[in-house]
Amino acid sequence: MLYRENRLKYFIEEEDKKEKLYDKKVTKFLLKYVLNYKKHLFISLFLVIIITGISLLIPYISKIIVDRYIIKEGNIININNIKKYYDNSSFILKKIKSSIKLNEDKNFLFKDKLKYFSNKEILNFTAMNIFSKEKYIFIENPDLKNDSLNNKINSLLKEKKAFKYNKNLYLINSNNMNLFTLNEILSLRQNDFIMIFYIFIIMLLFLVFQFFTVFMQIISLVKLSNNSMKDLREDLFERIISYEVSYFDKNPIGKLVNRITNDVEVLRELFAEVIVTLFQDFILIIAILIVMFKENFYLASGIAVTFPFIIICIIFFRLKTKKLYLIVREKIAAMNSFLQEIISQIKIIQIFVAEKKIFNKFKKNNNEFYTSFINQIFINSFFIPILSFFRWFAVSAIIYFGAKGILTHKISFGLLVLFLQYIQSLFRPINDFAEKFDMIISANAAGEKILTVFEEKSKIEKDKSYLIKNFYENKKEFNGKIDFQNVWFSYKKDQWVLKDINFKINPGETIAIIGETGAGKTTIISLLSKLYEIQRGKILINNNDIKDIPYSILRKNISIVMQDVFLFSKTIKENIILNNEFDEEKFSFAIKATHIDKLINKYHEKEEKMVAERGATFSAGERQLLSFARALYFDPSILILDEATSNIDSETERLIQDAIKNLIKGRTSIIIAHRLSTIENADKIIVLDKGKIVESGTHDKLIKSRGIYYNLYSLQFADL
Repeated sequence: MLYRENRLKYFIEEEDKKEKLYDKKVTKFLLKYVLNYKKHLFISLFLVIIITGISLLIPYISKIIVDRYIIKEGNIININNIKKYYDNSSFILKKIKSSIKLNEDKNFLFKDKLKYFSNKEILNFTAMNIFSKEKYIFIENPDLKNDSLNNKINSLLKEKKAFKYNKNLYLINSNNMNLFTLNEILSLRQNDFIMIFYIFIIMLLFLVFQFFTVFMQIISLVKLSNNSMKDLREDLFERIISYEVSYFDKNPIGKLVNRITNDVEVLRELFAEVIVTLFQDFILIIAILIVMFKENFYLASGIAVTFPFIIICIIFFRLKTKKLYLIVREKIAAMNSFLQEIISQIKIIQIFVAEKKIFNKFKKNNNEFYTSFINQIFINSFFIPILSFFRWFAVSAIIYFGAKGILTHKISFGLLVLFLQYIQSLFRPINDFAEKFDMIISANAAGEKILTVFEEKSKIEKDKSYLIKNFYENKKEFNGKIDFQNVWFSYKKDQWVLKDINFKINPGETIAIIGETGAGKTTIISLLSKLYEIQRGKILINNNDIKDIPYSILRKNISIVMQDVFLFSKTIKENIILNNEFDEEKFSFAIKATHIDKLINKYHEKEEKMVAERGATFSAGERQLLSFARALYFDPSILILDEATSNIDSETERLIQDAIKNLIKGRTSIIIAHRLSTIENADKIIVLDKGKIVESGTHDKLIKSRGIYYNLYSLQFADL
């Protein structure tokens, strides 16, 4: 257990050393799939611009409402004085181009437009009477039907505390607004309330439009991520199942399953939740900063002061969380590995009454995971309040300096509202940054791991259609003649498993191969099935080099019955025909010849009886009988029985012996067995020892020679 955990820890550490934020190869590889659905990508990016624009626009409209329709305060500009004091007045006139023209001599400049002038300019213009010393409220289309209100307005006009321009345009000194009652103010500002309502409707329409835009963006991202990752998952699976068996010897099944499921899912989440939204957040942050600095450099600088501290916190957080993140992953992997091992061997644990001991080990692993996870949560819990502190610090700073600016007539109320809204939008993506940062790193690591699968060189070349066509056009028969000529093979370089193997099998013959475990018996049938490539020598089938025979043709003519029978969670019939076309006559013959009909008749559903996972509800003998029926239905030219009777009881063996006779009839057969009673009638028996053929002949011949076969046979039948 300790060795397994140490190896697991080493594997995780080695994997995570490779983690980085960006890898050009991975990006190029993933773009190949994403760009297949570039329509959805471009739609998403286009919608990002719209969403960002609306996110910027709504606060800005709020500013306009406050400054232009609620506060409405500003200065009267004397155009004649500008021309009087400045020979070149174009630069001033350019700055006041957004002011409202009252008459030929006067303009009105709202308070928020003073941002275009420096403090010195404002003081000088006020002293030169270019800007009025008093502040005025801009009144449009007031309702003056009330006599009291009308009298107050006329009184202010006479006292020069209010001015009238055109028919329904008034400027009232802001210091005199307290003379009016609430109802009178409502009458004066009725046009403003109407305009605010219209703007509210416009804002509502923008928000509804943004809602549907976000909805469409989510749909586009879901289509982009799911379609592209569906293609990647299919290509990955197709690539994996096309690899030679040697690839699976080096790569654990769990690792490959993880590549197809978890790693692809991480990439799907990257495209669905991170990439476009991260781009959106980046655009939003840049746009907000540009608008803020453009509107008021003074206030924007106050917010920008917090950025260095935020960056330091993010770097610190990233360094800390990466270490804890690796530890948590290590603990999760250790726990998963422990659970997989324990649950798969639950029978052994219960037989030896080891439940309590195993529970204590699990409890220890669980506590270690809990502790590491709590430490990670602690850092996260520290980081979020820190960012919250800086956000509220920025809000406080804006309120303080904004209020000071309002009192000194440098800043408008609308500008303060704008900055307060933008601060919320500015800090939201920063809060999400840590999570997205981890997702990008994890996705990059997942992409690298998937890429290593695609870069593997042990891929089996696909059968070329012309090779299959040529094979049949040349009328090359497949009647089961096999010839091994000086075959050498090794799984690892210079560690020979088979050494100079030579034997022939004529069509319809049955040979048996015996030997101790590791002698090379199963390797021979693996080479015959073209699961591995030999290093030296030749294997001929019907005088054709096995290298020249297309995979599809070779494997359609070879059937292997293994010792460990794998049954799918399907019906008995589906397990026998295995995706081949159903032939009732052929099926009936196969189940009767292998005596599996006795098993089928026990069930009410007959051949439609569902098989439990891995055939758990069947005995070892019944599973073997099913595998014989499967092989007979396949009707191969070459039949291989790889220790197919080693797990069978004596009663079932009698049925098997009869089934074997039906199986081998009319076809070349190779039997690998420990039970020598099953191979006495073989045409030839080959004895392997340490990768070499040491004896060969019939049963009687080998018994007479009194060699290795004789000794093995004597040991098995000594009591008899």
